[in-house]
Amino acid sequence: MKLGIISLDRDDIINDLIKSCNKFGVDYRVINPKNIVAGFNLNFNIKYYRTLLNTFDVFFVRNLGWDSFFRFDVLKYLNKYVPVINPPNSIDIASNKFLTSMYLELNNLPQPKTVVTENINEALHWIDTFEDVVIKPIFGCGGEGIIRIKKDMPIITKLQMLNEFQKKYKTFYIQEFIEPVGKYYRDIRVFVIDDEVVSAMYRIGGENWKNNVSQGAKIEKCKITKEIEDLALKAKDAIGLFYAGVDLIESDEGLKVLEVNSTPSWRGLSKLSDVNISDKLLEKIIQYIKK
Repeated sequence: MKLGIISLDRDDIINDLIKSCNKFGVDYRVINPKNIVAGFNLNFNIKYYRTLLNTFDVFFVRNLGWDSFFRFDVLKYLNKYVPVINPPNSIDIASNKFLTSMYLELNNLPQPKTVVTENINEALHWIDTFEDVVIKPIFGCGGEGIIRIKKDMPIITKLQMLNEFQKKYKTFYIQEFIEPVGKYYRDIRVFVIDDEVVSAMYRIGGENWKNNVSQGAKIEKCKITKEIEDLALKAKDAIGLFYAGVDLIESDEGLKVLEVNSTPSWRGLSKLSDVNISDKLLEKIIQYIKK
């Protein structure tokens, strides 16, 4: 099998995959998406320097960056000739919190009450309705740009926070704040590959309501229950992904889906997992290509 690994940077995840490729005897090449060239009415369709990319068996997408729509679009062109994991259309959906919520809703999957708007008056109304909200950029990850606003804050403070947020991100993605079921703030990252939940961990913010590891959250192994398994698989399938990092939160009403990640890191999870995640992912990709 000939595998193309598409990434702007060579990080720990890429290094893990390379080790797995060497272990399984997979021919691979790391490809910087900035150097992909698409051609029309020429003697090539899509290439990387002198290498024709339609000669590969499959591509794995790690990191495209956020500063170029072309990189996402060129994946769609590439996917016309060669399987891409994850599928480009599904990466588009998962990268957009509004579209993710839409597909979760269409598939009747539980998620926090959510409103998306560009109107500040509407945002104020829903802050007062939910009483405590988290407002997120539609595009972004790692907890960057997320703010929390409560109903009892002074109106001047709320307006200032909303105006500053809108200047930077334009659109308000507003979710009810889910109070922790236990003593500390935490959520659950579930790693799903194909039809299997491979591993799960708690991300514990402690007294910090942001549970992102990049924001200082600690990690702890999480037992995979039937409820976690069923919901994570359904969320992954709703977005149309081959593999995913599904973020769940515990509530008084049961688990709810916070986010579905289409290019998740497994750096933290690999420290707790009983399974070698990169080996398992490569095994599943090989099985998928052989079908």
